[in-house]
Amino acid sequence: MKMNRFMLMLFAVLMVVSIVPEAAFAADSTSTAVEVRLKTGSTAVKINGKQSTVQAPFEKSGTTMVPLSIITKAFGAKLKLQDNKIITLNYNDKTVVVTIGSKAVKVNGKAQTVAVAPVVIKGTTMVPVRVIVETFGAKIGKDKKTNEIVITGTLAQSGSSNSGGGLPNLDPDYGKTKFGDSYLGWTMNYPPGLALVQQSDDGTFAMWGSTTSESTVIVSTEHVSDVLTSNEIRDKITVNWLGDDEVVMDKRAITVNGQSFEKLVTRTTKRGMMFEYRAAQKGEELYYVMVGVVGTDKSALDPYQSLLDSFVTSFNKADSTVKDITKVKDGLMSINNKEFGLSLKLPAGWYGVKDSTTPLYVSEDGYFSFAISSLQSGDTVDRWLARMQQQLHDDFLPNYIKNEKVSSITLKDGNAQVLTYDYSYDMKDWVTVNEVYLIVGNYRYSVHFTYDSKLGAQGDALFKSTMATVDIDSAYIEKNYGQIEDQYDNIDRTQVNTKTSSKYGYSIDLPSHWLGIDTDFNQETVSYADDYSSMIIQAYEDVDAATANRAVQQGLQEEGITVSNSSSLFVGNSTVGKFTIHDVTDSGVPITQVLYFVQSKGNTLLLVFTINDANATTSALNGFDTIVKSIKLQ
Repeated sequence: MKMNRFMLMLFAVLMVVSIVPEAAFAADSTSTAVEVRLKTGSTAVKINGKQSTVQAPFEKSGTTMVPLSIITKAFGAKLKLQDNKIITLNYNDKTVVVTIGSKAVKVNGKAQTVAVAPVVIKGTTMVPVRVIVETFGAKIGKDKKTNEIVITGTLAQSGSSNSGGGLPNLDPDYGKTKFGDSYLGWTMNYPPGLALVQQSDDGTFAMWGSTTSESTVIVSTEHVSDVLTSNEIRDKITVNWLGDDEVVMDKRAITVNGQSFEKLVTRTTKRGMMFEYRAAQKGEELYYVMVGVVGTDKSALDPYQSLLDSFVTSFNKADSTVKDITKVKDGLMSINNKEFGLSLKLPAGWYGVKDSTTPLYVSEDGYFSFAISSLQSGDTVDRWLARMQQQLHDDFLPNYIKNEKVSSITLKDGNAQVLTYDYSYDMKDWVTVNEVYLIVGNYRYSVHFTYDSKLGAQGDALFKSTMATVDIDSAYIEKNYGQIEDQYDNIDRTQVNTKTSSKYGYSIDLPSHWLGIDTDFNQETVSYADDYSSMIIQAYEDVDAATANRAVQQGLQEEGITVSNSSSLFVGNSTVGKFTIHDVTDSGVPITQVLYFVQSKGNTLLLVFTINDANATTSALNGFDTIVKSIKLQ
């Protein structure tokens, strides 16, 4: 099923945005008494009789939410902001810690839970007032005559932490009216009423949303190597973004600010949503800008047209009104994959593979992959590496491996062993692999870092500098993970599964570790694959196997493909024809194909095994014979 990325769950808001001017909240310098008067739903607030306008307080689940700035300025509380979301308030010897989007609160070091999490509303940080001011020793009451909420207390003994320095600017976007990415090269107006709630490690996906509505805005980029046609761009929008229940209501090419876009407008049949998608190509980047809103007709998108029109495929570093949200700093991007407890830095130009089940980051020259597995009793990192080294030699012919060595490396989480080697599939183009093996506690961690061998010392330096940044949260893994099997290590490659075709009258034993692609044995075509080879079983009805064998060989020879090693073997009492051909894939990789012709119920089963020449070891080729000999004819 295609996934509509607009329907990703909104993460906790990651930004704390603008608050009101200092003058609104200056307590009387001649008195330490503080009185705050406010009403839910009203933008007017009085601090010691001085009135100002703020984002209106509101009540939710019995909790009154007020602008954070009321507390910091009225009571002189000191404030610290961490990671643009964790707010620590200090008042005399009292401390309150709240987190945007989280109901967890710490009061003087003790954990509590509030009914409503702090949120950002129209650019203002709103917090639950009672838990904070009561920690400060203040009292909250209500003036029955005016219907105002009244908060009374005293100014912090140390005075306002911001005296003489102006209001503490919690807003990293203060004074900014636009967002953009200086590395990926785009700019857009600030989405009104929305906050940046999700951004991928490589910056190619950014989403703005709100905790109070389903409206979302997304900017995403995709690296493309060819110049795409209008239809190809539209196809990418459809395949990558549209959900199964979306009906296209408008599809056209438009030009905005001199840039051509392909535009699609859709309406959902189930979710009550409207979406507008725009995509434009510039160089080797394909830019998407998208809006999703609640509604059933196109007019629901009208308030966002000026925002969509503001998107440009450029970034002006001299424009001080643009907030740069790029993930690239000093040529590196910081990656924090929380699900796998992995942090590291990679050069700009690398990107995460979104569909990978484990962390995988690639570039034009190589890739970085990361995997976790459980430590088995009695195992060691040296034994683990030795098994993987043996598996390498089992899978590759000697001429396709060189420069093999074992070394050690010190990581932030301990000492690891490294298996380094170069491999090739054609003995022309070589790739350098660094397999890193680390054991911490009850889990094993493996990293594969590969690069084009032509990089030489530059590639080795990149490997070492990257590994120096790798940090694994092993405590998180120990707490949250259970039993994790390694799909490559300690696999019994002799174990088989028996598959049966009632229609074509046979059964066959296939290696259990093979991946099934087309697995219905009552269909004409069945296909499986492992790491370096594949198998196709093609059934031909009412065709004699010997006749099919001769016809296929003749056809191959007419195409200039040499047939070799023509022979036969026995399956039960039946003779199976066999021959081998050698070919080259479109990417230039030499391959070997072994074909078998089996007679079954008056039908012919053609089994074609394909393997890279680099991996065509004697054991692998004999394994094909073993599979065919396992066939039992009914």
